[in-house]
Amino acid sequence: MIEKEKVVFEKYVDDQGSFLTRCSLEDNPEVIIAVMGENLSEDYANPQGFEKKMSVSMPPEVAGVATEVNIWFSERTEDPILAHVIQAFFDSRFPDFAMNENTTMGISEPGKIAVRSG
Repeated sequence: MIEKEKVVFEKYVDDQGSFLTRCSLEDNPEVIIAVMGENLSEDYANPQGFEKKMSVSMPPEVAGVATEVNIWFSERTEDPILAHVIQAFFDSRFPDFAMNENTTMGISEPGKIAVRSG
């Protein structure tokens, strides 16, 4: 079952000096499910082979500073697998984040989710 598969994170620096993370599953680490990048420029090019992009904006209360995470993924990735990988990344990257009654999430523009705490 997908919930039990471990997600593997491979951090690297691209040719432009940007820090990115390749995400795959332990059982098949050569297949990259998603690529995550933080606080990149608006015109940052999609990594090769990844057609789709969304972003999540985390508030300063969670990350210490406002952090925008770009998520690139293939259209061929099944939704439950993609959701599992994205959740694992955010659990790892923001371990102290806990949603409560004051936390809201919403689409601030097409392809962009904003998280707000109280």
